[in-house]
Amino acid sequence: MRKVYHILFFALFIFQFALCKEELFDLPVDLEKKTKVCNLSEFCDEYIKDIDIEKYIKDELKSDYIIVSLDECLDIALKNNFDIKIKDHSYLSSKYEYKYAMSNFLPILSFTTYLTDYRGNILVGGILDDTFHETALSVNATIAHQLTEGGRQIFQANALRALKRATRHDYHYTISQTVFYAFKYYYEMLLAKLNIEIYLRNLIERNAQLKLAQNLNNSGFGTKFDVIRSENEKAEAKIDLLGALNQFRISQSKLAYILGIDPKTSLMPFEKEVDSLELLDDGVMLEHYIEMALNYREDLKEYKDLITFEKQTKNMLMTDFVPKPSINVQGQYQGTIGNVIKPNYIVTLYLSWLPDSNSIWGSLAKIRSQKEKIKIKILQYQNRYRLIQEQIVQNFSNVDFNKKQMLIAKKRVDFSQESIKLAMIRFNYGKGILLDVIQAQSQMTQARVEYVSSIIKYNISQAQLLFDCGKINKDDIIKIYSP
Repeated sequence: MRKVYHILFFALFIFQFALCKEELFDLPVDLEKKTKVCNLSEFCDEYIKDIDIEKYIKDELKSDYIIVSLDECLDIALKNNFDIKIKDHSYLSSKYEYKYAMSNFLPILSFTTYLTDYRGNILVGGILDDTFHETALSVNATIAHQLTEGGRQIFQANALRALKRATRHDYHYTISQTVFYAFKYYYEMLLAKLNIEIYLRNLIERNAQLKLAQNLNNSGFGTKFDVIRSENEKAEAKIDLLGALNQFRISQSKLAYILGIDPKTSLMPFEKEVDSLELLDDGVMLEHYIEMALNYREDLKEYKDLITFEKQTKNMLMTDFVPKPSINVQGQYQGTIGNVIKPNYIVTLYLSWLPDSNSIWGSLAKIRSQKEKIKIKILQYQNRYRLIQEQIVQNFSNVDFNKKQMLIAKKRVDFSQESIKLAMIRFNYGKGILLDVIQAQSQMTQARVEYVSSIIKYNISQAQLLFDCGKINKDDIIKIYSP
């Protein structure tokens, strides 16, 4: 008898559900369709087939979108990312500073000339008054060389060359960083999109369950507890859906920023599902990734060059105690126009010693300060390497964990689907209660979210590990990624 009543009220629920779908779901689609199904999950599936998730997101966020793929995002990021552009100009600046330092090794050339007209009266011996008019001409060419200023110019050039290499490594590090974050934010946006679909489906089913609970309670075959529980599940489903929509908008902005485009731009990943990528080679041990970091991490190479820069700067300061030789060669033509112009030559060798404006104590203080800067850079290098090791250990473990979690989550989705089917069969035949269906649906939603999340985390953790060891690049990712 209980079975008959359940079927009767379920049929009544289907009829009422078809009349008030707009009120229940508030979705921008046509809900007036005929169906003969008598299973709650099957009915919801029939409705969900009509949902265009991209259109739903567009309507909810009230913004048109641009469909993109991961390979397109990587190309755009490498062309437009502002951090890359800034580092590129920084490298070019350091490159020209080094060229300027190298120009100091060239001699200094100078040319001077003058033409002087003399005319008037002159006393000769204080007695003879004579009138004269002469035009004097002088042409001078000078070549001077500072002879490296006691080695100072050599150490300065070496320091700026090391600085140029450091900025170049910083530029390449920014490129790899941009590739990683473009990858990460793209998949985070895809995760948010898939979660919106899951939570929207969940909200539809929660609304259906709530209506069924209300009908059963009104007919005397249900309980107020089922209604309240369904109301709570519906409210939770709305919060989850709103959270997914909010996360999607945030991920759009983060990805747009990395791509170097307007952060207000609405992007949409073209995938409707997510597949796991295999970015790492099998059987590679943890120690190998750590060793790779020493050879390939651009920021570690940058620190090594910065240490060299500080050491060469110290050597440059030590030249304060070295005498500074220089040479000056001058050729000159002098005479008067109309008479004779003859050459003469001057070669001058200078030697000066000026330790510092404050005698030797100022120079000693600068050298000691520079030694401390060297120690700071060495410690920063060691600390950075330890941090990289910690990140590699962490993400190496995350890759293994996420891969195992992904396999378990897939099985959990299968079990949850079977659990819903059994709960519905028991409910339809009067052997189960609505609460069993509600709980089974909650577990199914959670299982789907965790499964999708585990795939995304697995992909991101692999990219993170490649970034940690300095081997991430666009070409290797595109080879694996198949849109």
